Amino acid sequence: MPYPYLPGFSGKSKEGSTEIEPRGECEEAGGRQLEYKRESYAVPIILPKIRQSPRRERDGKYKVLSTEESLRRENDALRRQLAEKDIHLNNLRNELQHSRTTHDELTNLLSTRTRELKDSQAFLTKVDNLSGAEIIALVEALNSEIMQTSAFISDFFDFARPTMAHLLSTVQHGGDPLLVQLALQGATVDFSNWIIATWDYNGPLAEHPLEKLYSDIWATETQAVGGRWRALTRAHARKVAMQKTDLHATMVSQFSDCLVTVMIAAGCTKSYKDASRDFNQKFGEPISNIVKMASRLNKAMGEEVMSADLWTIYVAAGQKFDGVTMEDFEGQDGNQDGKTILCATALGLGRSEKVTRGETFEYKNATLLKPKVALESVVEGLEREEA
Repeated sequence: MPYPYLPGFSGKSKEGSTEIEPRGECEEAGGRQLEYKRESYAVPIILPKIRQSPRRERDGKYKVLSTEESLRRENDALRRQLAEKDIHLNNLRNELQHSRTTHDELTNLLSTRTRELKDSQAFLTKVDNLSGAEIIALVEALNSEIMQTSAFISDFFDFARPTMAHLLSTVQHGGDPLLVQLALQGATVDFSNWIIATWDYNGPLAEHPLEKLYSDIWATETQAVGGRWRALTRAHARKVAMQKTDLHATMVSQFSDCLVTVMIAAGCTKSYKDASRDFNQKFGEPISNIVKMASRLNKAMGEEVMSADLWTIYVAAGQKFDGVTMEDFEGQDGNQDGKTILCATALGLGRSEKVTRGETFEYKNATLLKPKVALESVVEGLEREEA
């Protein structure tokens, strides 16, 4: 049984003794007892706090883990969205590149088709750069220049004796050089006709195949196709010929030689060398003008008219006169039909248009300008050479 609490004494005796401890020891014991009581009373207050700390820690950790998990999930979601955006962006870039490529291809195709359409329109168009009246004016101007130049040449040179074959050999040219003028005029008309009508100035070997080819095209294709083919072919053939030589100077030289030969044959009193020198000095410019005018007609009729085909009408010596298709250069009245032609004195102009009628073609032909000729009868009034 425990001892009762007494002031100054402890409630416990020494082992094996019944003596009560002195007061001092009791006080010390009482102090410890009071301290123990205070600690005992404090324990119930501290314990709940100690018990609550692990729970809060666990709750905090859970919240942190929950927050981290939420952030991780949100981050993963954002990464997936970013990846999807990247894929979408790449797809848009690919589509844009494809669109640009397609656009470039369409632009190039449009440019190509535009050029082809322009070429087709240019190839198939029948719009002419010159009218028929303008072509007629050019031919008439050339004929006038030929006549005047021939007259000047025949007046400039002296002809003492006739040596031209047939008619020239029986006529005196000293007082009246008309026959020499006609001979020069006929040669000039002939040479001019060649310049106007030629396809290729490199000679017959190149000329004839082109003429034959165009004849076949003219017979089978429409007017627009045939006319454009003709214009392109003649333009490029002339360009190639001009690259090889000075075409104008070459034709002037050949033309002059031809006319000097005519004068020598007609009985010119000068030698060929002197006549050639004097001819080139005096008539070089007029001959050059005739060549220019004939070359202009070659381009105008061959390259600048597509709605129809135009050609010069040249009547060769020895043919029979036909008043319907030609004119006498003297303008004599009366029926001259059937008389022999001495030479051509002026070129005529013909026109032919090919018109499509369903599956067939129709040709519209017309003579825009009649050629002029001199008849052999012109020498009947000339003074004859005495035997």
